[in-house]
Amino acid sequence: MDLNLLRTFMAVYEARSLTGAASALHVTQSAVSQAMSRLRRDVADQLFYRSGRVMLPTPYAQELFPVVRDALGRIENAVSAQAFDPAASGRRFRIALSELGEMHWLAGIVERVCAAGPGLSVDVLKLDPTSMADTLARGVVDVAINSANVPGGFQTWTLKYERYVVLMAAGNPLATGELDMDAYRSAPHAVVTGESGHVNIERAVEAHGGAGDPVAVLNHFAALPAMLSATNLIATMPQSLSALWVRDWPLVMRDLPFALDPVQVRLYMRSAHQEASSLLWFRDVVLAATEAESGFAPVPSEPALPGHP
Repeated sequence: MDLNLLRTFMAVYEARSLTGAASALHVTQSAVSQAMSRLRRDVADQLFYRSGRVMLPTPYAQELFPVVRDALGRIENAVSAQAFDPAASGRRFRIALSELGEMHWLAGIVERVCAAGPGLSVDVLKLDPTSMADTLARGVVDVAINSANVPGGFQTWTLKYERYVVLMAAGNPLATGELDMDAYRSAPHAVVTGESGHVNIERAVEAHGGAGDPVAVLNHFAALPAMLSATNLIATMPQSLSALWVRDWPLVMRDLPFALDPVQVRLYMRSAHQEASSLLWFRDVVLAATEAESGFAPVPSEPALPGHP
């Protein structure tokens, strides 16, 4: 079989459109259509069907995708003789980060990318843990940093272990008083929606009888320091971010009144079936930037397999 047909299949699967696939492959849409027609005849399956403005894979295409992805990755890695040259490249890298990830690591990542080549650029996509496995599998992002397990057998590295603390105003009665479980549960809380590590906190609190609804639910961490400084609200926060705010705001950190294991923050990398050398280069840049910020040497970790979070 012509391997170019399989590359076209991968591009359509990832882009969910003929136009997007043509752009990724730097060919015309007509060339993509002709290649897909040949492949459909070869495998005796429609492979994709139109739903609105997107092309959705058939059940057979869904089975075929991981096999083709892994096979092409091994072939292209084996025959690739030219290393990635960042100084001569116009590559646009894509990384999925949470707001915390942007605050901690984005500056270091972009600094290193820009220093390596004037034509390089970085797109940051909003981190959605619920769809991250599909996003990585389709190549929508190159790498993602997440504290939740992402099933799919992706290559992954542990970047750090994050401890959680309670953050509050220095004038809050709980700043100097006893912060036991009853005081924690009855205190007015502020939470940030979408913070993946908060799921572990909710489970731990539920195990101790639960707590009331939060008084304030925020979209962004950046609004927390001013809010906590002006109120008696408390927030359960990553220790690394809290330590920064304590230096600049009238805030104090207290230990949690219950046991909670540190959260494992990981980097996930999509399969390198296309542009393998540039992807590996970007991965190393991200690992170097995270190590420089946290002081923790990234460690390869076991991937989460489908159905085994």
